Amino acid sequence: MADAFGILLRRHRRRLRLTQEALAERAGMSSRSIAEMERSPARGPRPRSLERLAAALGLTGAERDEFVGAGRALFWASRTGGTPGGGPAHGEGTHHESAHGEGPHQEDRGPRGGRPPVRQLPPDLPDFVSRADELALLSSVLDPPAPGLPDVATAGRAPRLAVLSGPPGVGKTALAVHAGHLLGSRFPDGQLYAALRGTGADPADPAEVLAQLLRVLGVAGAALPAGLDARGGLFRERVAGRRMLLVLDDAGGYRQVEPLLPAEDVAVLVTSRLPLTGLPGVTSIDLEPLPGPAAVELLCRVAGGARVRGEPAAAAELVAACGGLPLAVRIVGARLAARPHWTVETLNLRLADERRRLDELSHGDLAVRPGLHLAHQGLTPVAARAFALLGELDMPSFPEWTAAAFLGAEPGPGAAVVEELLDARLLESIGPDQAGQPRYRFHEVTRLYARERRQAEIGAADWAEALARAARGWLALARRAQERLHCLRLHLDDAAVAVEVTDPRVGELAAARPVEWFEAEREALAAIGAACAEAGLAALARCLAGCCADFHGLRGYYDDWRRATRTARAACRRSGDRAGEAAMLRGLGTCLGELDDLDEAVAALDEALRLSDEVGDRAGAALVSKEIGFMLGLTGRLDQAEAELRGAIDRLGQAGLPLAKAVALTSLGFVLRQRGDTATAVRVVRSALDIARSCGDLFTEAYVLRGLAGALLARGRAGESERAARRAATLFDRVGDPIGTAQSLRALGEALALPREPGEAEGPERSERTGEGAGARRLAEAEKALAEAAAIFRERGHSWGLALTELSLGEIEARHGQPEAAARLRRSLRHWVREQVPALRARTLVALAVAAGHDGDPAARDLLTEAYELYAALGSPAARDLAARLGLPAPPG
Repeated sequence: MADAFGILLRRHRRRLRLTQEALAERAGMSSRSIAEMERSPARGPRPRSLERLAAALGLTGAERDEFVGAGRALFWASRTGGTPGGGPAHGEGTHHESAHGEGPHQEDRGPRGGRPPVRQLPPDLPDFVSRADELALLSSVLDPPAPGLPDVATAGRAPRLAVLSGPPGVGKTALAVHAGHLLGSRFPDGQLYAALRGTGADPADPAEVLAQLLRVLGVAGAALPAGLDARGGLFRERVAGRRMLLVLDDAGGYRQVEPLLPAEDVAVLVTSRLPLTGLPGVTSIDLEPLPGPAAVELLCRVAGGARVRGEPAAAAELVAACGGLPLAVRIVGARLAARPHWTVETLNLRLADERRRLDELSHGDLAVRPGLHLAHQGLTPVAARAFALLGELDMPSFPEWTAAAFLGAEPGPGAAVVEELLDARLLESIGPDQAGQPRYRFHEVTRLYARERRQAEIGAADWAEALARAARGWLALARRAQERLHCLRLHLDDAAVAVEVTDPRVGELAAARPVEWFEAEREALAAIGAACAEAGLAALARCLAGCCADFHGLRGYYDDWRRATRTARAACRRSGDRAGEAAMLRGLGTCLGELDDLDEAVAALDEALRLSDEVGDRAGAALVSKEIGFMLGLTGRLDQAEAELRGAIDRLGQAGLPLAKAVALTSLGFVLRQRGDTATAVRVVRSALDIARSCGDLFTEAYVLRGLAGALLARGRAGESERAARRAATLFDRVGDPIGTAQSLRALGEALALPREPGEAEGPERSERTGEGAGARRLAEAEKALAEAAAIFRERGHSWGLALTELSLGEIEARHGQPEAAARLRRSLRHWVREQVPALRARTLVALAVAAGHDGDPAARDLLTEAYELYAALGSPAARDLAARLGLPAPPG
């Protein structure tokens, strides 16, 4: 043993080309000590000196383990009956120890009586996965002081203390035990373990825990002091100077932990649901659920790798249903292992029903529900009620004021309840949202338990009353935010439905930062609206959907818009609210138009018009007619569109809705230019612009300017069109409307791509726009604007806008004979055929004919003929132009 250690020490020193004196200086020891340890026979160094030597030699990994193991074995052999080779017996005290710079010791650093070090940790988990970052941090916190420091530097040092916190089932104990085993060699004097049962019904008494630890350390029962303070003092005395690890598992709070904290060299690792940040010098590590790949790896280790990896999609779905909670993943893995005939998908199907999922998350003695039940039992009645109410909603997250709204309480008590749920680890804080509000969420499994508690403890009527309070709070805030939005006003909300602001400070925030507030609450508003519809609160469901529709249209959240209005419409229908149903159908029709489902859009709007007339809602009927006229204009049914829009314009003026009238006038301008009456189109749209500016509404001004750009371009005034489109894009960007911005960029690109008429470019930009190379610069800018528009449409999933932008780009490329034009135009054509939009289909065919003409393709005439037939069927003036090009008789009319 002595030979082995001496040889290792000499080999590593020589490998580094160090003299004994140089190594001694590095390790903070005497050169005499180094010489004696290299001689054979020799005594081993004391543990602190051994660590200094390993560090000075730069040993890591297996080399370090071999070196430390040999030195430690030699040291303990010399203390339990004399050193190998006839060294002095245990307790004699030698000059060798003094030479190491540590001085004679009062008692051994090993357990009393020569017993081996205490190793109390539970067995390590053979299938432990992940947590590399946490383990690295624990290693840096718990590792003893760096070798080479003089004793005075470590005198009176506070214990190295780390706390692992987190919700039930997240793997706190597993990580603590794994870390203890991984770092075992760092604590040669032993590892102590105590289960505090802090979250159970019978938490451990710190005095009893100290008695248990002292017995392990060799204190006989009769010698145990009677009081907590006396036991704590004796415990600190017994472990002082020893390099040990103390693991305190499942602490309920500070009072359980503080009496057990040792001093000096002992490292302490605590697990608790609370972070215990008030402990002196603590490093708190809050554990998150496992990420998907790590959770799948754990599932593989428990259930079998080949089996799980054979169903990768099902495995990912299974761990997602467990929310990445290690306990839940271990349970489903154990169930799969116990049932070889099950596939992973079989278990997925069993977990699909949320009402039974907690029942499925159990196997033998392993279960998720008991830990949640214990945490729930510790809540005050008001916090338990808030837990159940908040958990019933399928909301990804919610702000603090929500608890007070559900409880019907003031903001202060509501905030206290949130803090209690956080302390119980039944709720998680996720930090501030876009609007600056603190935000909270349930873990998926915890939410399932909360829903169980709601169904067991709170009746349907009580639930509906609490839900209505919360919904009125959200609606009040949504109205505050909606009033400050610059967007298309759909007028779907019903101001007669009363609301109440739970916390005035949040109301001010919603008004000050409306877009950010809506973004933050987008998913929560969807959840509260759906819950209201399900609970029979149709008026609240309808108002929430209607109030949010303006925001959804502004930001292009068409799926949210469609889902909310459909759900609210069904609720209104069940409750017999015909006016509400009409409003929701109007909103749905507008949304479907944005989603290119024009036939369904017109059908919904026709039904909305019928219901509006039935209930005598003249303003609602006028708004429906405006939308119907717009849809008809897009599909090329120009006569019907013009008649519908002119009627809507008159009625909107009578109803006192000037901004809606301006939008309708802009749509009428679009129809008129499609009919070839471009002069009237420009005049009509300019009248709309006057209305928008007189109202000071930036969104409507931007909307009308975009329409004016199209009318001016059709009139052949490309320079004016360009200026209108630029201004529209700037305003849309200012109000936060990405789709409006993209549509304006598309109009700008079309205007830039067309040549200027003589005298069009006026003012300081004339020379730049009309000088040499101006056409090429405008063309490059046009392509850039159109590319930006396409990128926005693509990102937002706006297929109509993307197809129209592809058409505009394709027309430019076709005019200039670029080879990519045909492929781009055919992509656009497929969209117009699929969506049954004959006017744009004909326009695309004309552009394809231009591209084919550049290539000398005889199919160009066939393409023009097909376009002519489409235009003629629509009664479009474009048919006359094509007839002249084809040498055909002019169409009638």
